[in-house]
Amino acid sequence: MHYVSNASEKSRVREQQAKLQKALQELSINSKLEQQHEHEKLLSRQHLRAASAKHSPVNFDLWLHSANYTVVANECRPYSPYCSGDTITSDAASTSTVRSNRQRTPSMVSASSSYISENTASSCYSRDDDSCYSTLAYKLSERDMYGFKRPTQWVKTSKLIEFEQRYKRIQEKQTKSWNKLLANNDQQWPDFCPQLSRYVRKGIPHAMRAKIWMHYSGASKKLQENPGRYSLFLEIVETEVANNEYADAINKDLHRTFPDNSNFACDVQHPDGSTTVEPQSNEKIQQLRRVLLAFSIHSPNIGYCQSLNFLAGFLLLMLNEEEAFWLLVTIVHDIFPQNMFDTTMEGANTEQTVLMMMVYEKMPGVWAKIGNKKCFWECEQNEELPPITLMTSHWFLTLFINILPVETVLRIWDCFFVGEGCKVLYKTALTILKLNEQRIRDAEDSVDTFQLLQNMPKRLYDCDQFLKCIFSSDNDAVQFSDEYIDTPNCPSKM
Repeated sequence: MHYVSNASEKSRVREQQAKLQKALQELSINSKLEQQHEHEKLLSRQHLRAASAKHSPVNFDLWLHSANYTVVANECRPYSPYCSGDTITSDAASTSTVRSNRQRTPSMVSASSSYISENTASSCYSRDDDSCYSTLAYKLSERDMYGFKRPTQWVKTSKLIEFEQRYKRIQEKQTKSWNKLLANNDQQWPDFCPQLSRYVRKGIPHAMRAKIWMHYSGASKKLQENPGRYSLFLEIVETEVANNEYADAINKDLHRTFPDNSNFACDVQHPDGSTTVEPQSNEKIQQLRRVLLAFSIHSPNIGYCQSLNFLAGFLLLMLNEEEAFWLLVTIVHDIFPQNMFDTTMEGANTEQTVLMMMVYEKMPGVWAKIGNKKCFWECEQNEELPPITLMTSHWFLTLFINILPVETVLRIWDCFFVGEGCKVLYKTALTILKLNEQRIRDAEDSVDTFQLLQNMPKRLYDCDQFLKCIFSSDNDAVQFSDEYIDTPNCPSKM
């Protein structure tokens, strides 16, 4: 099925933002938070005992209905898909006159909600609650292996420690399985098959991740077929940077990409105690600059738009500079649908239309809450998708970076590059909505829904359980045929 919006994206976004602003003006957020706090504490007490039980393998219905949410103490932040959970940059998102219609940064006042499943049972969380785990805290470093801060503002330290210890054993088992798979295939990457798909869904070992992503996505082939081409792009970048219309927008976004990641830190402390942001002082940021400028030359019909900086930056944490460039090219041109990042954003609009159609058909209760009292077909015909697509579009454009915890994002990317393609993005989004189905139905308005869907994904740190949930046969929300999704096949299947 083809659902392509021809309306002005800029006009649609402006109208939807106006509706949201009106909703914000009509209610008192502080009063709502106080009421929600009391309600959630009651729910937590009622369900804590049931939620603490562990089930293996995952029973989706049991896991779903044991889910509970509580308010995190005094967490109230504006929504921004371009900021990490605990950081709000003082500068507004950068804009470009050429790409102004693509710089969507809706601001929604929000309260944090807490995700609790049978594996993450918790009462109303305060950082003081971790005092009883002080003897364990030293085992958990402040940052993960990728340089990101641990999400301790969203998840109790004790739960993170418990998960990491358990996940380490899972990874060791997976490494042995992958080594055996390679040994049985003469140390060559096997062709895509159901067995490989099962291995990927269970997780790719970190040591193999870069090579597997490059091989099965087709990026390695691009690199091999274009020796020296990236270096040529860099020569053009350095000689013609003054004439590159995207250079200013790229430079403004460099230090905003992952400001809290140690690999991208560019704060310089001066003798007088002052601090300045100097992106040129950080080599990783300079790599990001070169990759984005080279991409703007490689793909002039796209140039640059926000979200590409997050994709490229995340890739640079896993790959070298040239590999990151070619995998970014592969993501944009081979795996994502056409026109996903160009001025029309036609591909992005189509993806959101298909996602909303799935919600309408598979979760009618959710649609009834977000659909502005209209059926999907009326919204599609009038080209008026629900305002919630302002948020879900960023889920897709950033491949869930800054939406889900880092390890969960990596597991989704494993599937994205090997066999699943964009299907896994739909399944991830639908599963998040399914986990929140009752809460969305109970929400008073779109503001409540934004708050819920902004914060709940940050709690999905147990990537192993979440991936099992995404691919569970009991998860009826993600059971759909390939015909639903009019996107290219993942290269690894070709």
